[in-house]
Amino acid sequence: MKKNIKIFGAVVIAVTAAMYGCSKVENGFLSNQIRYVDNPIKIKRGQIQSTNPVSNDGSSAPVVYKLLDIRDAEKHTHADSVFTNYERYEWIGKFDPEKDTTVELLNKKRQKVNSPCFEFNEHTGAFTFYGTSIKVPLGTYEFDIQASNQNGTKVYKNIATFTLIDEPPYHIGDGGAAWFKDGTTTSGDLGVPTVTIRKISDEGTNIILKIADQNGRYFNPAKDEIIRRGDRSDFQTYAQFHPLEKTDTSMVCNFETTPFPLLQSAYGYLIYYRIPSQFVTIDPGYAPTSDKVYNVNPRFQFQIFQEGTYEVVVKIKHVNRIIR
Repeated sequence: MKKNIKIFGAVVIAVTAAMYGCSKVENGFLSNQIRYVDNPIKIKRGQIQSTNPVSNDGSSAPVVYKLLDIRDAEKHTHADSVFTNYERYEWIGKFDPEKDTTVELLNKKRQKVNSPCFEFNEHTGAFTFYGTSIKVPLGTYEFDIQASNQNGTKVYKNIATFTLIDEPPYHIGDGGAAWFKDGTTTSGDLGVPTVTIRKISDEGTNIILKIADQNGRYFNPAKDEIIRRGDRSDFQTYAQFHPLEKTDTSMVCNFETTPFPLLQSAYGYLIYYRIPSQFVTIDPGYAPTSDKVYNVNPRFQFQIFQEGTYEVVVKIKHVNRIIR
């Protein structure tokens, strides 16, 4: 009886081995559940933005991704405008904003290309959108990708959507203003200046900075009604590629590339200025006397994230420009 059991066991083992020997062994694993975890994706139109990589759900590395199509999510038709070529700059070298401080040095690290407003990373499945997405209509877009590894290739239809949205391409930070009595450290608070930013055009890379009194009358930078405040950071500190152009109402900066500023100073992104006492008076109750011996010192900050031409107006409360 024991002999028969041994013979039966041997037969089972032999048959099992034969069955597995005839079966094809699968190479690696390619999941059916590959997905974008941030779906639905929101893209700020006209700003440089990257999406999160694909979640490969444990698929065997390496996985190579291919973008198959992008369609208008409502019409389900190919999104021609997303694939249209637009002129933009592309980095061809590592840019160091601390060293590459001239246009000549900057241009050694970039070149103009004509390409769609996005790039698709075949190793991660992530998108990078560029400033030229400003030319693409707002709306929601659906897309398909393909994934391949040692296991084979699979197509993921309508894997996710992205929506192009318009958001302000700038940020206004905290600020303040103070009067100082000439030649002393005696000072008082004038409140936080009002900063407004208006995008004039999608073209160019220019900021037109105007500093005004409470009634909207602009101080004249060309006549030194606005001057630097010691060693504090000012507009020129961040306008590293071109000298400021001063007019009778504004200071104009060509910032060349986004974001602006590229780097923080020792004072963060703050811009400091002084308005000498001969050009300004202060409302009664905000300075000890009505004597014209009080200079005004505004500080403010902002960042620009999208190419274009902007007007930035800083209005200082409780002060009046002396018109000569």
